[in-house]
Amino acid sequence: MKTRYLMNKKGYLVALFSLALTACSSVSVSTDYDQEADFSRLNGFNWLPESAVVEKESAYLNNRIMDERITKAIDKQLVAQGFNFASTADFYINYSITAEKKTDIRTYDNYSGYGPSWGWGVGYGHRGMSLSAHTETRIDEYQQGSLIIDVIDPKSLELIWRGIGSKRLPESTDAAEMDKLVADVVKSILVKFPPKVK
Repeated sequence: MKTRYLMNKKGYLVALFSLALTACSSVSVSTDYDQEADFSRLNGFNWLPESAVVEKESAYLNNRIMDERITKAIDKQLVAQGFNFASTADFYINYSITAEKKTDIRTYDNYSGYGPSWGWGVGYGHRGMSLSAHTETRIDEYQQGSLIIDVIDPKSLELIWRGIGSKRLPESTDAAEMDKLVADVVKSILVKFPPKVK
């Protein structure tokens, strides 16, 4: 991450607090689905066969360890929601991942406190206290990652549901923290499946 600071020490603390809030932010989720599909009949699932898989794309998460982590998280979440892994599936699952470089520019009015001041009126002088303030700017570059989970009809191989979860990616983390991050993103997406069709 490349970060440039234009601020004093107090403003630095403000920026650190803002960064902590961003890191703990929730997953942004969007979904779409085929309104003609009958989701009530879906029970057994399996992964999209390799012959039909489009190569996964990612500038950030394209590795075998991450692939296994995401696959296991999706399996676990679907089973927790009452679906069963089956050789003859009612629907196929597939996922893809992307990463996009983002820039966050924030400007703060930093009030540094009260101090003595002098002022003059018409014919009178007075003393008092004034509040001093100045503007601070933080420029923060980071990676925004998106996990896309697809539900596919096994007969037509047509997409019938898609969920996308996006979150700011950490610069570095250990395996246990990454397990939790992936599980949180997967759950945030799949709790919206199947869609609540009116």
